[in-house]
Amino acid sequence: MRKQGIWLNISSRNDDLSQLIEEYSEQFNLSKADTVAEILRAYPKLLAYKHRVMEQESRSFGRIFSNAV
Repeated sequence: MRKQGIWLNISSRNDDLSQLIEEYSEQFNLSKADTVAEILRAYPKLLAYKHRVMEQESRSFGRIFSNAV
């Protein structure tokens, strides 16, 4: 049985990504494939966190200027 694989082709305009993956894989002490998998798994959590922070900032911004009129 053959292993399935996904190839990541990085264009020349994004050539810094290969260096970033290398740095993160050393930092996480993981293979490059596992590093990319960890980043992809963390991405939805990052988006949810960003959304919560933006909502909190919007609420606090509204409180600051609610008495301005």
